[in-house]
Amino acid sequence: MKYKSVLDNIVYIDIETTGLNPINSEIIEIGALRIKNSVQSKLSILIKPTKEVPKGIYHLCDGLKDVDLNNGYTLNEAKRILIEFIRDLPLICHNKSFEESFFSYYFPEVKNIILDSMELACILEPSRKSFNVEDLLNGVTTIREKEKHRGLEDSIHTMLIVNSLLCRLWQKEEEVNRINSLYNELNKLFINRKPWGWIKYLLKPIMFDSVDYPYILYKETFIKPLKINSIKINYEDYEKLLRNENIWSNGGDFKYQYRPDQESISFQIRENYEKSKRIFIEAPTGSGKTFAYLLIAIIVSYLNKQNKNFEDSNFVISTDTKELQNQLIDKDIPNILRKLKLYNKISFGAMKGKGNYICMERLKKSKEFEEDENSLLSFLFLKRYGEEGTSGDLENINFWALNHFHIEKYKNHINCDSENCNLDRCKTICFLKNRYNELPRENITVVNHSLLASWPYSEKRKVNHLIIDEAHNLMEKAHDFFSEEFNSYEFSELIKQINETTPSIIFLLKRLNGLYNYKNNIDSDDIINKSKDISISIAFMLNEFRRIGFSNGKYNFNDEFFNPEEALRNSSEIISDLLSSLKMRIYRLYKVLADYIKSILDEDEKDSGNEYRILNNYIMKLRSSFDIIDNFLTYSKEYAKVIDIDKEFQYFIIKNIPLNISKLINENMLNEVKSTVFISATLRINNSFQEVKRVLGQKDANTFWIKPVFNLKHRTKIFTVKDIGSYKNEESFAENTAKLIYNVALKTKGHILVLFSNNLRRENVMNKLNIYSKGTELEIYNNKKAIQYLKDKNRQVVILGSKGFFEGIDIPGDSLSCVVIDKIPNINPTDPVYKALKAYTNIFYSGYNYPKVCIKLKQGYGRLIRSIYDYGYFIILDGGNNRDTLKKLEIDLNGPIIYEKWSKEIVDRISIDFDRWKKENFYNIIKEVDSKNIKESFNDISQKMNLYWECLKSDSKDELKFKNNEKNFKIKIDNIVNKKL
Repeated sequence: MKYKSVLDNIVYIDIETTGLNPINSEIIEIGALRIKNSVQSKLSILIKPTKEVPKGIYHLCDGLKDVDLNNGYTLNEAKRILIEFIRDLPLICHNKSFEESFFSYYFPEVKNIILDSMELACILEPSRKSFNVEDLLNGVTTIREKEKHRGLEDSIHTMLIVNSLLCRLWQKEEEVNRINSLYNELNKLFINRKPWGWIKYLLKPIMFDSVDYPYILYKETFIKPLKINSIKINYEDYEKLLRNENIWSNGGDFKYQYRPDQESISFQIRENYEKSKRIFIEAPTGSGKTFAYLLIAIIVSYLNKQNKNFEDSNFVISTDTKELQNQLIDKDIPNILRKLKLYNKISFGAMKGKGNYICMERLKKSKEFEEDENSLLSFLFLKRYGEEGTSGDLENINFWALNHFHIEKYKNHINCDSENCNLDRCKTICFLKNRYNELPRENITVVNHSLLASWPYSEKRKVNHLIIDEAHNLMEKAHDFFSEEFNSYEFSELIKQINETTPSIIFLLKRLNGLYNYKNNIDSDDIINKSKDISISIAFMLNEFRRIGFSNGKYNFNDEFFNPEEALRNSSEIISDLLSSLKMRIYRLYKVLADYIKSILDEDEKDSGNEYRILNNYIMKLRSSFDIIDNFLTYSKEYAKVIDIDKEFQYFIIKNIPLNISKLINENMLNEVKSTVFISATLRINNSFQEVKRVLGQKDANTFWIKPVFNLKHRTKIFTVKDIGSYKNEESFAENTAKLIYNVALKTKGHILVLFSNNLRRENVMNKLNIYSKGTELEIYNNKKAIQYLKDKNRQVVILGSKGFFEGIDIPGDSLSCVVIDKIPNINPTDPVYKALKAYTNIFYSGYNYPKVCIKLKQGYGRLIRSIYDYGYFIILDGGNNRDTLKKLEIDLNGPIIYEKWSKEIVDRISIDFDRWKKENFYNIIKEVDSKNIKESFNDISQKMNLYWECLKSDSKDELKFKNNEKNFKIKIDNIVNKKL
């Protein structure tokens, strides 16, 4: 089908390359669609590569074959054809920085104006979660096609996206009677500046007729609602509803299986709520814990709401990871509500700290966007993102947009200031204010652990009933939640507000003085000089740290101030003097500002104005910084005093970390909470809840645990490796690791996740693994975005992950069959918190270290088994020398014996073990197939469980053919029906 273009005299263009960097990658395809005087012309050329093309490119680019590339044009021939085709017309491409980098390197003669359709989409519809071609095509058009990653096809898709974006803009402006409002706004914003390249295209063409573009989707469409049959539901059955398969299979969107353990978890949570108690629940992977606690939270909220018991009709669910928070809001909660027919009767949402949201007032007043045209565009993006009050969460900004518009650079200048943000008095349209006002009526609110620790919205919403998922993380991270911190970079930015920002502190002080008839003479120079003294003091400290040599250039320097290693011990007096000097300079600035305000306002006078509030909050920040440094320099057995110095000496951080967090958790997090559930797949250590209850101060809490759902001993094998060597021998360890991963990947055909506790080690291994895998089918990645590639049975993918990959990754079935971890994740004996605990509480290293090791390895091991069909190897490269630790881990992991093997032994066993596990999966699927519809039923189960088994038609009517990668065999239909295999 031929589509018309809204724009005329332009060229839509797309290139395909062998990589992201033009220096070591090549252009292998150019596709373009030229519209000249409304006449369309197409260009599609392949370019013969001079180097080997990575196998992943053939998987990415639909239908691309090496034989076609080898018959392609030379680069110079392609350049000539391209220049002749595009002439001097403007080019439009999706993510122009990519095309520009390759054009400037390979085709420097191309001087055409290049416009970015991805940038256009961000400005016109900034709240979208994704701006890639496929998601935009599905979101703004009725066309349902996958992104081809082919030059011409993607160029056409880009045209369709631009057509739709512009038409949607024009219709929206007409609906609110603000025709050309964005065009006019841009003209004002960019006055006396080089205009944005897209501005002239924002005007609707004269005589434009939208009837020529029937595929444009003018109204947002959400997920097609499930066709739910009418089922009578007795909500007072609570967890017993799990036995009713008709409820959960209703709609046919997933295969439901009743699990008694899941009902037991729900029962424990309901009973805990009814008795207003606290309980720890360890619910292993596969037990359905999320479903179990959401069911109770939803039904309890609904019934209490019906009975006008509003206090007990709300739950707060706290998580540690952003992935789980998003999963709850976007998937789990709405799915359960639909099944229970309660979607419009229970309200839910996520809540974050104030600093995560845009403050439209601060955005409008900020002078940070006056630098150049790019900063003005960043301002426009943020303004349009937050101005309607329907979006404004900075964490939800698309990753590409976040980088493209340099949002991190501006974040601290435009986010809601916790001290100065008064949500009850704010008159500005604001997403945070809207969410804040929804809290009292909201039934389920999802937060993170850090926000829960400080809960700043208590005046709007008390936490009555609390479910803490991923509760194991509280043991490690609660120290950070309750610590106080002085960051030299952040404080330097605070000092700049004295006279470098608009409005400045001096300006506000003079304004306040004027409002009270100039009671005092403000000495601006004195204030500025005192602020400069602080800046000089910080700069001097950083220079001293550099002189002393606190960094090796690889890592930040980190130590406990009163229990230091030799490097800090020899310089502790110098640092103490420097911090004391800084502290006093901060105090002098604090004192002069506080005295001015005191002299302007009489003792009995109170000012609720904006100037006073901002000044008072600023002074309190100065005072707080003074107190933190003062506390840091004061010896105390209650705190670890940690100093952290940037490896490049750009900043330093000092922290006062409380050692006993149990009291703080009870006072700050749980003080007024009626019922609390701590739930996780990994809470028990040494097969006991004793440690987690001790650390969190919950000795009287109840406990409940579910035995492992899956047969881990039979479905997995765990190894340490004899011949890898110690991770401390960086070069040989990286070489041996890369070689082993390569050999394992050849056997498993990829589908491997490798977890590293150190990023430099990961980079070193990746560099060597790329050399090994060159010319093979293996694809090596080190980012979370590539996790989805593991699910493709036609690709052989290995992911090298960092600490963030230990949790939040759920890849069932054949897609992930081997998890490798670089070492036993022992705590460094020089860890500052451990050293303080050792000095003040006489804790043994094993007592501090093993709980952390146990939790971390449980999380890593948990990536491997997510369903009854999962299987595979869990390989610990450096198992250390402590056999007692491994023996304890065998018990806590509930898995098989941990064997120490040579690399070759591990590799040689893969085919035998994996073939056995795959055959078991085959027989398990056969047991569940519908005998009346074997082929479709088999493939449906296999696909849902992410297995690579496939049932195909056979030449014989009496047989069916089954395939899993290279394995092919036939089985008589009668044997399948009668389960005789």
